Amino acid sequence: MIRVVKSADIPPSLLVDICNSYDGQDVQKALVDDQHQKCYLCEQKTTKSFQIEHLKAKATGYFPGLKYTWSNLFLSCPYCNGRKPNDFTILDPTSNNIEDIISHRLNLTSKSATFESIKNDDLQDNTISLLDKIFNGKNQLRDIKGEILYKDLEREIVFFLGLLNDYKALPSQENKQKIIDSLLITKEFLAFKYWIIKDNPSLYNDFSSYMVWNKVVLVE
Repeated sequence: MIRVVKSADIPPSLLVDICNSYDGQDVQKALVDDQHQKCYLCEQKTTKSFQIEHLKAKATGYFPGLKYTWSNLFLSCPYCNGRKPNDFTILDPTSNNIEDIISHRLNLTSKSATFESIKNDDLQDNTISLLDKIFNGKNQLRDIKGEILYKDLEREIVFFLGLLNDYKALPSQENKQKIIDSLLITKEFLAFKYWIIKDNPSLYNDFSSYMVWNKVVLVE
C-alpha cells in the first residue's frame, strides 16, 4: 500500500443536486486513471474486475454522509474490498506516505508478509491489521483467493530480487534500467519493493530517487 494521488477534478456525476450513484462511468474512469489500474490496498492490477471502495464505510451507523464524496472513493479489487470491515478506519492514502509509515516485508521462508509502523495509533494499527488479513489471511490462514494474491506477490518479488542480484553482480546501465522499470508507478507491489531497497544502504543510494511516486514532501 502506497500513497495515492487523486485528481482535483471531481467527476460530474458526483456533483448533481441529487446524487444517487457513487460508481458512475466517470468515477470509474477517474479512479482507474488516478490509481494506474491498481487496487489501493494490495497494489495489484484490477483491469478485469474492480469495485469502488469507501475509505470510510458508507453503511448506516458509520459515515453514510460520505457515500458520494470524491475524497472517500477508491479503486479496489473485490478481494480487498471484501476483507475491509465497516468498523475499520485506516490511514488515508491521499494524505499519508503509507510506504514510509508502514514497512512492507515478505519472508519467502515462512511465506508470510510482515508490516510494522513507526508509531502506534489506531489508524496505523488498523491499517496493519487489514494488510495482514489481506496478505496472510484470517488467523494466518489464507483462503483460495488469498493464496492466489500471495503467489502473485511472491512471483513479483522473486523476479525483482533476481533483477537486484543481477545488478549487484554487474552494475551496468542495462541492469540498472531493468530495476528502474520495475519501480514505475504502474507496477505492482511497490511498497514491498521499496522496503527491499530501503533495507540495503547501497541499493538505496542508487535507487532512492526512483521511489518518489506520489510523494508529498513535508516542510518542517
